[in-house]
Amino acid sequence: MKVSGYQMFWLISISSLIVFSFLPMHLAVEQARQDGWISILLGGMIMLAATWITLRVCMQNKDKTLVGFVRDLLGTVLGKIIVSFYFLLWFTQMATIVRGMAEFQNLVMLHNTPMVLILVCMLFLVAYAVHKGGITAVSRCAEMIGPLFVLLLYVQLFLNPQDMDVKRVLPIYADSGWPAILTGTLHSFNYMVDPSIVLMLFFFAENKRAASRAIMWGTAISMLWGVLATLVLVFVTGPHIAAELVVPVYSLTKFVSILNFVQNIDAFYIPFWLLGAFIKLSVCLFILSYGLSEWTGFQNWRLIAWLAAVACLAFVLFSAHRIELSNTLKNAYLIGLAYPSLYIALPLILWMLGSLRRRRKTANAA
Repeated sequence: MKVSGYQMFWLISISSLIVFSFLPMHLAVEQARQDGWISILLGGMIMLAATWITLRVCMQNKDKTLVGFVRDLLGTVLGKIIVSFYFLLWFTQMATIVRGMAEFQNLVMLHNTPMVLILVCMLFLVAYAVHKGGITAVSRCAEMIGPLFVLLLYVQLFLNPQDMDVKRVLPIYADSGWPAILTGTLHSFNYMVDPSIVLMLFFFAENKRAASRAIMWGTAISMLWGVLATLVLVFVTGPHIAAELVVPVYSLTKFVSILNFVQNIDAFYIPFWLLGAFIKLSVCLFILSYGLSEWTGFQNWRLIAWLAAVACLAFVLFSAHRIELSNTLKNAYLIGLAYPSLYIALPLILWMLGSLRRRRKTANAA
């Protein structure tokens, strides 16, 4: 299974935009109000740096997946423990996205449909795609969906100039101050993009250098869209309403009205958002199942994909009735320690260890 640089670009950009449209803007504006766009900008810079560090680690270990090179650098026991945290991260991401997708469909379209039916249909489709074609099938889907998906998200930001009021973003900084802005950054940056998926996907890249550029460009385009979308959201609704919106980007589509003729563009947004969610879920399921296969030594990763999909369904249904499991987005332990460790600290340590090992090999060879 191989992924071209072009396909990698769309995999990363779609995966990032789906998460970006779902959580970070709400979390940033909730804390920093009209300065939420500054929180998003700072968070985007942090995640771009984290992605760059992750790529350095991947370039040092081009022929190995996360499971392989972590085991080599940290040893079998410690390596397996560290990798298990990444498995938990990808599993919780899947659960969060699929639950949000089901709730979104219940909210806007399928009002009387049981949520379990929506969950079963989506997870079956994702597991079937991963089973039949692996990352090759998912990347080809992303290659087809990506251009229209990204174009739609960017274009919709500029379709309601009559409702924009630049004064709603003023005064800049004065009302919030750095404590609120940095709190908004801390709450939101962990949910903007996921550099950890690169640790698994990079192994499947055909051309490693082209893939590195594609990943950075895909992340940068997502960050730019996030800053613009947050600004437009505040321009249109104001900070107080923006902080209360459940699905901010979808809400923007409801404001679009050009000459009282072009309206209801959410009819285009909804199917593309669902297709994007399908790509994100498929990527997470593939790297989770492939990684678990390598971690356990059980070669049938396709069977693991089906079992992981069933486990995700069970977890989502169970967590819906447990408040402590369904409301973890602002958990201080996760946003202050767990996510920064997995996204920044551990890749930085792996990069340093890899560099030291390479220098040692060079010195011994000399």
